[in-house]
Amino acid sequence: MIPYFEWKTILLGPLTIQVWGMWVALGMLLALYIVDRRAKRLKLKSEHLLDMALWMIVSGIVFSRIFEVVFYEPIFYFSHPFEIVKIWHGGLSSFGGLIGAALAFFIFAKRKNITKVDVYKIADVLSFAALFGWMLGRIGCFMIHDHWGAHSTCPLAMQTPDGPRLEMAFLEILGLIPLAIIFYVSRKKQKPDGWFTAILFIYYGVLRFILDFFRATDIAGYDARYLGLTPGHYSAIVLLACGIWIYRKKSNGKVTK
Repeated sequence: MIPYFEWKTILLGPLTIQVWGMWVALGMLLALYIVDRRAKRLKLKSEHLLDMALWMIVSGIVFSRIFEVVFYEPIFYFSHPFEIVKIWHGGLSSFGGLIGAALAFFIFAKRKNITKVDVYKIADVLSFAALFGWMLGRIGCFMIHDHWGAHSTCPLAMQTPDGPRLEMAFLEILGLIPLAIIFYVSRKKQKPDGWFTAILFIYYGVLRFILDFFRATDIAGYDARYLGLTPGHYSAIVLLACGIWIYRKKSNGKVTK
């Protein structure tokens, strides 16, 4: 089993750096770097993509917090309203972030008159970058343990003060490694526009749907359930459906070289 540890802050003289926020920021920077590199390789306007990515990040953060407050821990946040703005303590919903990022993507694309043909190519660049940035950001969740799972004797469980538990951020990172390998190997291969986006949606939708069954239900602040399922379950179903739709629509479409 994984020995218990916790790393929430870094003290640099008078400065206190939140470890979770640091890893999330590093993930965003990595994603922006990848967007710039791939946009140039695919001969897309990198400045437009970077602007779009920045708006998607901002919108994603706002909506991820709203989603967390409204659907995951409404009782806590409505009882402690000042905690809503303290995002540096953690508490961002991944699927809320996806919704916010998607809204920013479509609004930006419409304002810049981006054609339907280019939309899927751009979405692929952003999806490719998002995967690696997301995995880096999830390390922050693992460091502060804000997503505990159920008690388990699995070798991948962590030995916590109240017994061995699954660490959901750690399991998600492990689960995404095969997809990261697939993306890296496929980065220079010819794929239909929309392929990376579809595969990301399908893979992550299935992964999260499975993992959410193992989230803790016996600790304070555990994920809310609606008809026995978490908000993540329902969001994963929608994401999976979108991925399948994109894959079927674009599987025989234009190929990006």
